[in-house]
Amino acid sequence: MGTRINDLQVIKVVDGDTIDVMLDGKEERLRLICIDTEESHVGGSKPATNAGKLASKWAKNYFKENNGSLSKIDIEFDTNDPVNVCLKKHRGNYGRLICYVHKGEENYNLRAVLEGWSPYFPKYGRSREYHKEFVTEEAKAQASNLAIWNPETNQGGKTRDYAELIPWWSLRALVVEDYRRHGLDSGVLSVRIDYEAIQDAAKNEQEGMVFCDLQAGINKWTSGGALIFAGSKFHKFNLWIPNIDDEDKQELVRLIETRYAGKGRGYVYVSGKITEYGGKPQIVLESIDQISDFP
Repeated sequence: MGTRINDLQVIKVVDGDTIDVMLDGKEERLRLICIDTEESHVGGSKPATNAGKLASKWAKNYFKENNGSLSKIDIEFDTNDPVNVCLKKHRGNYGRLICYVHKGEENYNLRAVLEGWSPYFPKYGRSREYHKEFVTEEAKAQASNLAIWNPETNQGGKTRDYAELIPWWSLRALVVEDYRRHGLDSGVLSVRIDYEAIQDAAKNEQEGMVFCDLQAGINKWTSGGALIFAGSKFHKFNLWIPNIDDEDKQELVRLIETRYAGKGRGYVYVSGKITEYGGKPQIVLESIDQISDFP
């Protein structure tokens, strides 16, 4: 069982995989782990679908009590670290808490998969606590032709291509499993989990290895080089490739764009001196020897 915080008041159901709660006297947004319901509103990188609208409606009904008020729930993190560590460690790219939600005795994340509103979503790593259960519930929903697994749900509108997405998510999940088994014990720093340690290493200009995500590829070409935003809005970490016209730098760019960016592996181990530029930690890449699939 992962670390739990009990009896939190739901104050808003945003959609099928995002809710707001009161925690320690302030509003916290929860991004529910291992599920990814389809979008109910346009504006993001993913299409809004009928299934997304229905999932949002289903979630709002799920967390509504008979008297019209919103439910109280328990949240569970995917590790058993102390609460203060979980509140720092289990945050996504936008600062949201990443967790399971329990209403009474039921795990909402699993229920959403069982009802067919979401596939099992291991893009950022398999569930440590409920991997087998997620796989089982997804199979049941597919066998029953429910919601996203039924072509009629989104007929005539936009859809998501799970035949393409699920193998890609599974590839990324395997990379994360390797990191959990080998990278953690090797002293590799994760951008999301060990950001404060990366900041300290940058201030002291220490050599190190960082586990980061290059899914977005090259983000900016400037000053004769290539800039890669390898962190997030809340965990800013950059990779800088200088002298981009040099052949060895062209090799770096090709490797990043073909192996890691887009629907590639995404995650990579980057080694080198961690420094600070513009108030952000960074590593300067000079050769392909600095990036690897293994710690």
